[in-house]
Amino acid sequence: MSILRPADGISARDLDRHLINREGLLVDASALVQLTADRLSGADPFLLAAGAPAVATVPAPLLRLLMRAGSMAIPCALITERLGRHVTAMLAAQRVTNVWSAAVGALEHREQGTNPYVAAARALGLPVESCLAVATSPTLREARASRARRVLVSHTGSLRVAAKNTDGLSQHEHDVALQLALGHTYDGVAEQLGCSTSSASNAMSKVMRRRGFGDRTRAIADLILSKLLDTAELRAALPDKLPELAPSDHQVLTLLATHDVHTVAQMTDINPNNVGGVITQATSAIGAKTRTHAVVMVLLLSIPSPVADSGGAR
Repeated sequence: MSILRPADGISARDLDRHLINREGLLVDASALVQLTADRLSGADPFLLAAGAPAVATVPAPLLRLLMRAGSMAIPCALITERLGRHVTAMLAAQRVTNVWSAAVGALEHREQGTNPYVAAARALGLPVESCLAVATSPTLREARASRARRVLVSHTGSLRVAAKNTDGLSQHEHDVALQLALGHTYDGVAEQLGCSTSSASNAMSKVMRRRGFGDRTRAIADLILSKLLDTAELRAALPDKLPELAPSDHQVLTLLATHDVHTVAQMTDINPNNVGGVITQATSAIGAKTRTHAVVMVLLLSIPSPVADSGGAR
């Protein structure tokens, strides 16, 4: 006698609601890796027809979402760490081989300073704001930062709506981060804002701790990419284009937006003892005041200014 496993997470009835008015579906490949055999397509129909005892499972909500997207002609993009043969093998194992319109390698886009979910939407030829994103816990921050219209979180195939991002900034935190992005030291920030140096330092420390970063450069880059920092004033203070910079130096400054110095040294094969000098040289080459300022310049001048770059969601 077969046993029907009940649906979990978001109900089948609600799946269409999340897909309505969405032009694309962006899915973290890790969500597929998490799927176990009993969350796929159910028991073998031939065995059941022959009267063999089996457990007939209800496909995981994630698979039902993919099936519904296919039936609604909504294109799907897969976001995986690297593109290669293992991706094809993984898709075959998960029995969802024919749903993908595009696939992107997340690692490559992170190294370029591009959000993988934004890259996936572009691969579909769509604005990310019109897409539904499916993330796992490790990629939730990226999914939120992409500005996808809605984000679902998958755990072993079960789906839930991502909780509202509570990582906004107070006005003081925003102003401190903005001044640091402009190249001021904490003493300079205090002078600009009329506060104490310790107040400025404590405000940035709280932002770093809340957003999970150990250095202010990555924290401020994350605020920019997450549209939490109003970049209008930053862009107004920058030159029209990035000063000429050696490709290797450009790569180092780009990587510093998302990686610590030690990791940047490993990724670029620079001697860890020399990477600080390379960063200082690259910072000086573009006329930046600080390392953070240099990374901000590379971030904002390497991509076109958006039509509405208001940011400042606080």
